[in-house]
Amino acid sequence: LFVLLLTAVAPAGTVYSAHPSAPTARWHLAARPPTSDRLMEEAGQPPTPALRTLVDPIHFTDASTAFRGAPVLGGSSGILVDIDRNIILWAANAHGPRAPASTTKLMTSLVALENFPLDQQVTVTPLAAAREVVETRMGLRPNEKLTVKELLSGMLTVSANDAADAMADGTVGMDRFVEAMNRQVTALGLEDTHFTNPVGFPDDPQETSSAYDLAAIATAAYRNYPLFRELTATHDMYLPPTSTHQGYKLHNINRLLDIYPAAIGSKSGFTDNAGPCLVSMATRNGHHLAAVVLNAQRMFDQSRALLEWGFTQEGLPALYPSPVPTPPAPPLAAPRRPRR
Repeated sequence: LFVLLLTAVAPAGTVYSAHPSAPTARWHLAARPPTSDRLMEEAGQPPTPALRTLVDPIHFTDASTAFRGAPVLGGSSGILVDIDRNIILWAANAHGPRAPASTTKLMTSLVALENFPLDQQVTVTPLAAAREVVETRMGLRPNEKLTVKELLSGMLTVSANDAADAMADGTVGMDRFVEAMNRQVTALGLEDTHFTNPVGFPDDPQETSSAYDLAAIATAAYRNYPLFRELTATHDMYLPPTSTHQGYKLHNINRLLDIYPAAIGSKSGFTDNAGPCLVSMATRNGHHLAAVVLNAQRMFDQSRALLEWGFTQEGLPALYPSPVPTPPAPPLAAPRRPRR
């Protein structure tokens, strides 16, 4: 299903972004236009070759029974992994199926980084530009041209839905790109994940992932792509105007970067069904940890507490006098909010 085209166009240089704890608005659905493959077939042209996959199976060994005293966290599921040793320090329902929300963009970024030159120009399609102004978006305009690197910058800082759509639809077409995302899941050796779009929004019952798989996807991207490490750790950046696009100011909505000095990325997300989700990475004294909390009402504080506890298990002193108190999350009966 594709988005209805909207007539409103964002003002130049405007970036729309919800607060990290606030999700984005409803995606209106309409009949899907022909895919690029179908158009090529009708024109008698062969389809483009399949996209490459990064073959890097990720396996985490569960060593959690050897570690005690993890903070009590509210949420549906989560995991903490020492990614240097590939061992699980803590887990709760780590393989439970969950809606991934905008953490989907971890895989969208991985597929783009594996397949496209960073300076490749991508034309913004009407589909990508049709995102609503209350969503997290860059404010892309139809027919603007941005590089793959610029679109990745929007996806991994402001969590731009329009940038994710532009990356898929403006390169090889939506269907082919999503198919590559799912082949990449298999290439990483994962079993809990299936994608139906490059954004993670709107909620789709067929799009699921797990805390374990999201930690693995983030780990693969972190290990293999320097630009991924750079962008997910960036607080603010500016894309100056060019002859093909307006200027964009981008602010990273991952608030963990502001409240935890050891944080080095990765990606937050929120929809009504998924709740607040955060995949995070941190490093101290050469130790690298990845944490995932899903459907966690205080995802930033809870991730900080979990990562801090993890570093103490590595023999490091706490950055805080005591673990950050993290009471169980209240029931998810909150009023509806905009979604991202």
